[in-house]
Amino acid sequence: MDLPDDREIQDHHWMTPSGPALVDRSSDIQVARDRAAALLRERATRPGVLARRLMGRPLPGDERLVDQLIRERRRRTRIDGSVDGGLLSTAWIAWELMDLGCPADHAAMVRTIGFVLGRQDRPGRFGEGCDDELHAAKCCHHFLRGFFSPSTREEMLAPLVLRSGLIIDAEENARLAASLLALRVVLRAEQDCRHAVCGHVETLMEMSALWDDPGTRWPVDLTFLGLGALAFAPLQYRPDVERIAVRIFEHQEADGSWRSAHLFNAINMLMSFGSTTTRNAVKRAIPLVLSAQTESGAFDASENEELVLIGLRALRLAEK
Repeated sequence: MDLPDDREIQDHHWMTPSGPALVDRSSDIQVARDRAAALLRERATRPGVLARRLMGRPLPGDERLVDQLIRERRRRTRIDGSVDGGLLSTAWIAWELMDLGCPADHAAMVRTIGFVLGRQDRPGRFGEGCDDELHAAKCCHHFLRGFFSPSTREEMLAPLVLRSGLIIDAEENARLAASLLALRVVLRAEQDCRHAVCGHVETLMEMSALWDDPGTRWPVDLTFLGLGALAFAPLQYRPDVERIAVRIFEHQEADGSWRSAHLFNAINMLMSFGSTTTRNAVKRAIPLVLSAQTESGAFDASENEELVLIGLRALRLAEK
């Protein structure tokens, strides 16, 4: 299956999530898919372009539009490669550029990813400092390596609002989320041979409290952000990533949800993988996707295009 903003990984025959057998709702899925696609069909935006690619229905001017969108994003970057000096705004631009087809050696990609990488192990990162509780949980500077700093401690990051609509209220949670999102971007940009990047991957996998009982120490949404980053980890880490993913899938509820998880953030991160297990997990969540859709084809009152794109990708996946 062609997922326009994520690479697939080899299917390793993971454990199938527990729960009831998938119900055939093919006609409902088709209607919902067409509604979502219709909403983005004429949009001169990145989600519009990606939706048309996903449906195999490009418009005659899409190639020119892509060039324009790339130029617009490049113009937004400063000479240091950043967007307004921000980690997340810069990482997002890099993600969009990759969506639009920019290779890793494209000038705009080199500059933006270079800025993001320069924020590793800087003051203000998650895991800075230490106390007894953090040390016991292996969440202090004695254990964590390569985490990205979104800002100094004097600048509050929370509440952090992501493109999916997920809101992270607590400051330390927001700093962890920022680092996970930055890691996801640099791994996708093929910076996975860097020592500091591998350090982030390795120490992230060792944060057992994030994986063993999702939602206990940190919100389960952070677990999904972490999984979404690890989906792009180098092959040598794949067996450990698979074991982590299986633990998360085992917590899926009978209705397809994960307790207290933001639905669209969860399925967006799951779609970074190309395994049978992840596809089944997304398919089990499809009834919730269907129930969230409005008559317009959107999945919220503001017609958030990112949500529409996530929903459309999930619906297309469910058809396979």
